[in-house]
Amino acid sequence: MSTTAAHQPWSPPRPASARRTWSVVALGAAWWQLVALGVLYVVCVRTATGQLRENRLHTLALENRGSETGWLRTAFDLVDRLQPHHLVLGVALVGLVGLVRGRVGAALKGVVVAAGTLGLTELLKLVLLERPDLLEHGSSANSLPSGHTSAVLGLALGLLVAGPRWARLPLALAGAVAGGAMGTFVIADGWHRVSDVLASALVGSVVFCLVQVLPQREHRRRAALVRLSLVVPAAAAAALVVVYAGDASLTTSYLVAGAVVTLTVLAATQALPREVARRG
Repeated sequence: MSTTAAHQPWSPPRPASARRTWSVVALGAAWWQLVALGVLYVVCVRTATGQLRENRLHTLALENRGSETGWLRTAFDLVDRLQPHHLVLGVALVGLVGLVRGRVGAALKGVVVAAGTLGLTELLKLVLLERPDLLEHGSSANSLPSGHTSAVLGLALGLLVAGPRWARLPLALAGAVAGGAMGTFVIADGWHRVSDVLASALVGSVVFCLVQVLPQREHRRRAALVRLSLVVPAAAAAALVVVYAGDASLTTSYLVAGAVVTLTVLAATQALPREVARRG
């Protein structure tokens, strides 16, 4: 009896019905957040009122560009030097983390999250979405979502997916700080508007949810995944109320937007499946 038990897998295979239910939950979570992203885009970009409120803050950021001093200016200069090959190295690092652990599936999922977040961002920004001229201020290229924010957020989420369970807390804290800082920077330095950063948070969460549909051995956390799909859109909506309905200052605006990105990383950490111990 004990010999048989010793050779049993650590976790019995889940029935097909449970796997289907999980896939429906993950796809539903992704779809709902795509709807939220569409609402964000329509409200902030496709209406004159939205553009007017966004441009007020964007103009302030452009006027203040270059006024930072000390360590903050150093940090801004560092971000200015980021190049596409740095992202490629980051994605490669995500895959390497999973491969070193002997988890090919985790490595693949991490790479898909990291590269997919930026890929979907660029597809939306450059191909599918546009910014109409509703204020007669001349045409302006679409900037939603923010590529820099999505790149850092995607790498943070990818490392969480590919990394070991014991490293999730430090990876989550580092990723939350890095993602939030990037979201703050691109608004403060006039690269992006608030809605661009909020859209990046939604894109990262959408890709994270979609990757959960892929086959996996881990114990899934259905409630946490649903919570992620509710928290990120709710936080984005609250940020819009604070920033635009409340006529917030530029400082408040970029801090609030950065906080939404930070929250996205932390909520995704809670939604990560719990790994099953491997048989020796």
